[in-house]
Amino acid sequence: MLNNPIITMLILVTPIIIPLVIIGIVKACSNKKTDQNPHYNYTMQNGYYSCPQPPYPNCPPPPQAYLNRPAAQPPKAAKKHDMTVSNILFLIGTAFVVLSGLAFGVAKWVHTSHEGRVAIIMAASAVSFLLSAVVGKFLKLNGTSTSFYVLGSGFIATAFLTAGYYELMGEWLSFGGGGMYALLAIATGISAVMMFIGDKIFSKLPLIYTALSAAALTALFAVLQISNDLMVTAPVFLALQTIITAAIYGTEIFKGKKNELAIKIIGSCAAFIYGCFPVIYVFQSLRRPTFISYIILAAMIAQLLFYAKKTKEDVLTSISTMVTVLLAYMTSLNIAQVSEARYGIISFCAFAIAIYLAHCFVPFLKNAFTESISLLTAVISAFVCIYSAKPEGFIPEMLFAAAVSAIIAAYIFHKNEVIQSIAGFTAPVIPAFITGMTAYYVSNAYGFDENTAYSAAWSIFAAVLIAAAVFIAYLPKFAFNLHAKHPRSNDVVLYVNMVVSGLLLIVVPTARELMLLPALMCFIHFAVSNKLRCNVTVLLSSAALLSCVYAILDEGTQGKLATTIVFMIVFCIYMAISKLIYNNGIIVKSNDRLIFDPMLLSGWIAIIMMYQDTSRNSVFFFLIAIAVYCASFIKKNTSKEAASILLTVTASLTALALMFRPFLVPESKEISWKISIGIVALVGLACHFIWRQFPSVSKCASNSIYLTAFIALLVDALYFDTAVNTIFVMSVMLFVLIVSIMARSKTWFIASAASLFTITVYATREYLMALNWWIYLFLAGITLIALAAGNEYCKKNNQTIKSSVAKRFSGWTW
Repeated sequence: MLNNPIITMLILVTPIIIPLVIIGIVKACSNKKTDQNPHYNYTMQNGYYSCPQPPYPNCPPPPQAYLNRPAAQPPKAAKKHDMTVSNILFLIGTAFVVLSGLAFGVAKWVHTSHEGRVAIIMAASAVSFLLSAVVGKFLKLNGTSTSFYVLGSGFIATAFLTAGYYELMGEWLSFGGGGMYALLAIATGISAVMMFIGDKIFSKLPLIYTALSAAALTALFAVLQISNDLMVTAPVFLALQTIITAAIYGTEIFKGKKNELAIKIIGSCAAFIYGCFPVIYVFQSLRRPTFISYIILAAMIAQLLFYAKKTKEDVLTSISTMVTVLLAYMTSLNIAQVSEARYGIISFCAFAIAIYLAHCFVPFLKNAFTESISLLTAVISAFVCIYSAKPEGFIPEMLFAAAVSAIIAAYIFHKNEVIQSIAGFTAPVIPAFITGMTAYYVSNAYGFDENTAYSAAWSIFAAVLIAAAVFIAYLPKFAFNLHAKHPRSNDVVLYVNMVVSGLLLIVVPTARELMLLPALMCFIHFAVSNKLRCNVTVLLSSAALLSCVYAILDEGTQGKLATTIVFMIVFCIYMAISKLIYNNGIIVKSNDRLIFDPMLLSGWIAIIMMYQDTSRNSVFFFLIAIAVYCASFIKKNTSKEAASILLTVTASLTALALMFRPFLVPESKEISWKISIGIVALVGLACHFIWRQFPSVSKCASNSIYLTAFIALLVDALYFDTAVNTIFVMSVMLFVLIVSIMARSKTWFIASAASLFTITVYATREYLMALNWWIYLFLAGITLIALAAGNEYCKKNNQTIKSSVAKRFSGWTW
C-alpha cells in the first residue's frame, strides 16, 4: 500500500493541510474582529489635522474647551510584535509536519524500496514548493513561503544524496564510489542554484548567504574530485583562492553591489579554506620540496605584498616576511639534499641576510615587526653557521656570522635609545662565539697548542673591543657629520665593550709565549677606561694585570717567597698610585664624571695572592699588606674620626705583623715575649699620637694598651719564674711606681703597687708556705686591729678612712 504514490501524497499532505486550515480560520476571525472596532477620522484643515471626528453622525459635538486644545498629531502605527498569532500557528503546523514525518519514517520507512524512498523525498519537496507558492500568493505570508521554499530545496538535495547512497545512479556516483566528491558537488550545486532562485523570488539576505556558501562548497568538492593527490589539487585551490581574492579585494568588482557584504564574508572564508590546502601541501613537502611548493610560496608572497601595498596594512607585510623566511628555509633544505648540509646552512644564512637587507632598505617592506623577524632569522642562522662549521672548512661560516654581527653593531647608531641600549648589550655576543670557535677550529686544524690559540684569540678579541670603544667614543671628533646624522644617546656600548674585554683579560688562559700580550692590553684598557665618564671599568684592568702577574709567576720556577715578594711590590705600587693619583677620594664625582680608585678597590686581590702558606714570611707580608691597605683608605675627604680609626687598625696590624716577623727572632722565649710586650706598648704610644686631637680618647686608648702591656709583663714574670727575670720585672715596675708618684697618677700607682705586691708574694711563696698557720692568724688579727684603730682615729678627727685616703691623694689624677 505504501508503494502507491497517491496514498503517499495524502499521508504527506494531510498534516500540512490541517495547520493551513487553522491559519485560514484564525485569519478570517481576525479580519472580522478588526471590522467591529470603531475608528476616528482625521481631516486636514489649514495644513493640520483636525480633532478626531467620531464615526457616528448622531454623536454630540465636543465641548469648546476641547476644540481650543492644540491640534493632535496623527497616531503612530502600533509596533507589531514579533510573536504574532500567525507565527505561533506556523510553529504548531511545522511541529505537526515534523512529528508526522517522524512517525511515518519510524513506522513505514524500512519497508519502502530505495526508489520509493527517493520518490517520497521528491514528493515532499514538491509539496513544500506547492505550499510555498500557495502561502505566498494567497495568504501573503512571505516568511512562511520562504521557509517552505528552503525546505523544498533541501528535500531536492537530500533526494539526490539518497539516490547516491543507494547507488541508484551507478556505483561510481555514490558515497562508496570514485565519484563521491562529484555527488557532493552536484548536491551542493543544486542547493546553490535553488538558493539563488529563491533570492530572486523572495529577496531574503539569508538565502544569498546560503547560496554563496553552497557555491563555495560545490567548488571545493569539484576540485577534490579532480584527484586524490594534494600536489595536483593544491595549485587549483591556489588559483581559486587567488581569483576570489582578486575579485573581492583586487579589482573590487562587487563594490557597491547589492550583496557586497555577503560576497565579501563568504568569499573571504572560502578563499581562506582554499588557501589552507596549498599551505598544508607546502608543509608536507617541506623536507622534499617540489616545483609546485615554490610556485605556491611565490604566489603567496606576491599576493601578500600586493594587498599590503594596496591596503597599507603592516600585518600583511609581516606575514609575507614569515613566508619568505619559510621559502628560504625550504630552499636551503633542498640545497642540503642536493649537495651537502654545509652548503644548505650557508645558503640559509645568505638568504637570511638578503631578506634582512631587503626589509631594511626597501621602504615598502620596512616596519618594526618585519625588521625584527628578519634580523632574528639572521641571528639564528649565524649561530647555526658557527656551530655547524668544521675544522676542515670554517671560514665562510665565520664570515657570514661576522656579517650578521656587523648588522647588529650598526644598531648602536639607531635613533631609538632603547634599541641603542639593546644593540650595545648584544653586539659582542656573536663576535665572542666566533672568536672562541675559530680558536678551537684553528688549534684542531693546524695542530696549534690549544692554550696558546685561546690566549691569542681572546687577547685579539679584547683588543678589537677596546678599539671599537675608542672609535665610538671619539667618533664625533673625526667624523662629526656621521655623528650628527646618527647621534649616540647613551654610553652603554662603551661600557659593555670595556667590561667584556676586561673580563676576558682576567679569565683568559695566558700562555708563556704570549704572556706579555694580555699585560699590554691591560695597560691600554686602563688608559681607555680612565677617559670614560665613569671609570668603573678600570677595576677590571687592574684586576686583570694582577691575573697576568700571577700567570707569569706560575709559569716560572719561582718559589713561594718570591711570589709573595713580587705581589708585595705590585701591591705597594698600586697603593702608591692610589695615593698619588686618586687621593681625593675612593669614589669622587667631579665635572660630571664619576671617578673610582681602581688601585685601592682591586688591591685586595694582590693581598690574597701573596698569602701562599702559613709560614712566618707569608703571614708577615700578609699582615703588613693589610695594614698598608687600611691606611690607604685615608683620603682627602676622609673625616678625622675615620682616619684615626683606620690608623689605629693599621698600627695594630703592624704590631701583629712585627710579632710574626721572620727576622730578629731570638731563641729565648723570655726575650721574644718581652719584645712583643714592647711592641704592644709602642702601639699605645702610637694611639696616643694618632688620637692627639681627641685628648679623652687618646688617654683612654693609650692607657688601656699600656695596662695590657703591663699585665702581660706581670704574666711574663709569673710564667718565667727565674730570679733574673723577676728582678728585671720588679725593677721595671718599681720604676713605674716612682714615676707614677712623681707624676701623681693614681692609675699607674695602683697598677705598679699591685703588681709589685703580687710578684713579691709569688716570689716568696715557698717561704710563706713554710710558716706555721698561727702566724697568718696573728697577721690577720694585727691587720684588723690596725684598721679599727685607724677608723677610730679618723672619727676622732671627723673623717673616714675613705676621705682620709682621698685627702692624701687629692692632687693625683687617674
